[in-house]
Amino acid sequence: MFVKFSWKALLFVFLAVLVLVGLASYGSFPDMGRQLAGFPVTHLLAALALAALNYLLRFFRWAYYLRVLHIRVPFGLSALVFLSGLAMSVTPGKVGELLKSYLLRDRARIPVATSAPVVLMERLTDLVSVVLLGLTGMALLPLPVVSVLVVVLLIGGGGMLVAASRRGDRLFRLPYLRRWGNAIQSSREGLRALTRPQVVLVAVSLGTLAWLSEGVALWVIVQGLDAEIALPRALPIYAAATLVGAISALPGGLVGTEGSMVVLLQQAGVTRAGASAGTLLVRLVTLWFAVVIGLVALAWLHRRQRVVVASSPGGEGDGSALQSPL
Repeated sequence: MFVKFSWKALLFVFLAVLVLVGLASYGSFPDMGRQLAGFPVTHLLAALALAALNYLLRFFRWAYYLRVLHIRVPFGLSALVFLSGLAMSVTPGKVGELLKSYLLRDRARIPVATSAPVVLMERLTDLVSVVLLGLTGMALLPLPVVSVLVVVLLIGGGGMLVAASRRGDRLFRLPYLRRWGNAIQSSREGLRALTRPQVVLVAVSLGTLAWLSEGVALWVIVQGLDAEIALPRALPIYAAATLVGAISALPGGLVGTEGSMVVLLQQAGVTRAGASAGTLLVRLVTLWFAVVIGLVALAWLHRRQRVVVASSPGGEGDGSALQSPL
């Protein structure tokens, strides 16, 4: 198992390095270097703050979902579990965020089947939210991109309806969702509760605002590179590139997100070096920043568990600690 994980980790590192080298080569090393060297720190901090706002709004949605399902978790633990899921942003389609359900099981004794619908609905509402954000600039995007956005929106909305219906079992036979099937099918009532219209409206609204904040982060970064691009054009570019990365099913949306973002930025009038530098900075702010926060939260949770075990009556050797999926 360790060897299998190591190979996956090596593949991810290889892809990340490949993307970095590809961006630098395409944008020209000297030109990109000048762009990055002159980038204002204030713009970088503003972009990081907007990314943090994304996580805050998505945490509100997470807490709202837990409340709808009457899952009671201490605030601190709930926040750490949610933030830990950010470390799984590098998994294909973020399916690794099911880790949050296992963390709740091991630290709050909440069955995986009870909380798994929350993780699934987070992914579905994210999908719908990103597509809605992309459609705000429908007239500014190429027709093929708009067509894909519309199709994905229909699929995402249809997925919610099917998940809540009696035919929902068929949904979990799809390759992408098969790994969720066993956990979700045993908690159909919870899933139906999360697909009620009023709940979906709140969740999609929070999701749209969350992804809007990262779209604004792209605009802030492009402005810092002295590129003239309007906010209404930056938002759909970010959404479309994010969606392409998700569809690619590669870890963290690598290659697909970067490639499409560079192309769309150039179509909007940004220079090759500016598009490459902007894409690199955006991914640093919206992907790697999330991964770092997630890893810190995971380490904190692990430390808390060790403290609990050490202070238990049986000491560290009594085997009383709950097993972690990590």
